[in-house]
Amino acid sequence: MTDRPLSIVVPLYKEERRVDRLIEHLVQYAQDDVAAAGMRLSEVIAVDDGSTDRTPELLRAAEARLGLLRAVSDGRPNAGKGAALARGIAQARAEWVLLTDADLATPLDQLCALTPSLDRGYDVVIASRDVPGSVVTGAPRHRYLLGRTFHKLVRTVTGLQLRDTQRGFKLLRTVDARELTRNQIVRRWTFDVELLLRAHRSGLKIAEVPVYYVHGEDSKINALRAGSRMVLDLGRIVRALGPPSRPRHR
Repeated sequence: MTDRPLSIVVPLYKEERRVDRLIEHLVQYAQDDVAAAGMRLSEVIAVDDGSTDRTPELLRAAEARLGLLRAVSDGRPNAGKGAALARGIAQARAEWVLLTDADLATPLDQLCALTPSLDRGYDVVIASRDVPGSVVTGAPRHRYLLGRTFHKLVRTVTGLQLRDTQRGFKLLRTVDARELTRNQIVRRWTFDVELLLRAHRSGLKIAEVPVYYVHGEDSKINALRAGSRMVLDLGRIVRALGPPSRPRHR
């Protein structure tokens, strides 16, 4: 199947240094990358998550000159990546939605690695840097080890047999994405685990595929502090949803 209409949703927080470059790249190259993956780009939805720098101003200026761009910037305070993505999903018009990160650590041309799984009947396709075939560049060893530890914990307490829940490159139907984010428990980095656990409990089939991944040099995340918050949020998710009884993915 080809020509699936796609919305791309990207959250932004204090990105004034690179928002112009990011948006220009998305609009200039995304159409070709999306078409190469057998899809058709309908829109790029950029959601400002309460930035206190010039990000909202620059985003609105970019929207005025770029036809495919839709800016979601309404002055709400910072609420977290998950909350920003949910706002973008609520605005999406296309049948399919790609959730991605502002640093484009997983390049858009990797979409072609995800779409074949749709043809095989999967409902949610996620990029992974920890499955065989992935190519990872520039990731510090301490972050890699922290990530491995976190995902072992995720598998233990949720039953989700996924190696990497946290890559910001996830493809699914917009109607499913809306349902999965309708009653969010966590709104920051552990949002990805909640999304996937809800998907699993809803009976959606999840595919995890290898991609090319480039670690962002100017990441604003403090790994240890974020990791502690993620473990606490993971506990909140498990208490609210419980573990799935049986994995349906591979």
